Amino acid sequence: MVEERLTLKEVKMELLTKGGVFVYLILIFSIFSIGIFIEKIWSLRMSKILPDNFLIAIDGLLKNHDFEKSLELCKKDNSPIARIVLVAINNIGKDPEIIKELVEAAGKQEVARLGRFEEGMSAVAATTPLLGLLGTVFGIIKAFNVIAAGGIGNPSLLASGISEALFATATGLGAAVVSYIAYKYIDGKLTNIAIELSNAATKILSTLPLKENDSL
Repeated sequence: MVEERLTLKEVKMELLTKGGVFVYLILIFSIFSIGIFIEKIWSLRMSKILPDNFLIAIDGLLKNHDFEKSLELCKKDNSPIARIVLVAINNIGKDPEIIKELVEAAGKQEVARLGRFEEGMSAVAATTPLLGLLGTVFGIIKAFNVIAAGGIGNPSLLASGISEALFATATGLGAAVVSYIAYKYIDGKLTNIAIELSNAATKILSTLPLKENDSL
């Protein structure tokens, strides 16, 4: 059992060294991408962005025109929807169109905040194939250097260069595919969140009092 485990470990290390330095760079980029993905999965939970308790409580307070408690609740909750509602409450009495524009701007700002570092996954998806290509080029150069030095009399050295080239390409493409899928998933999640925030904000806006001259 011990021998099998050691052999497996040696195989993994051999695979890493075969790709050269570029495979290590691809792995570092991939870890960075996975880190962003995990952070986004945690931070983009709907219960954190649109808490049911807050929505129920704020709806009741606004309908009763209890704006002082509404402000306290928004500051205490500090969720994305709470910060958007806070903008609306702070501008009560202004023209409804102005409030709507301010709320929309706040919503865009919240979505941008939630999407922080999302482009990092896209960057990894675009960069890792290029790193793999660089590894391929260096592997082929290594293979040609072997041929130039001693012909094809040493097939193992020649195969080593070709293996490095192919492994770097495969690793780069694999990392790119995973990062791109992760990026598109988070991007789609952010789009849904933006829609949900917009719907919730619109519902809350409908409970706010209009200016006196607008209600006539």
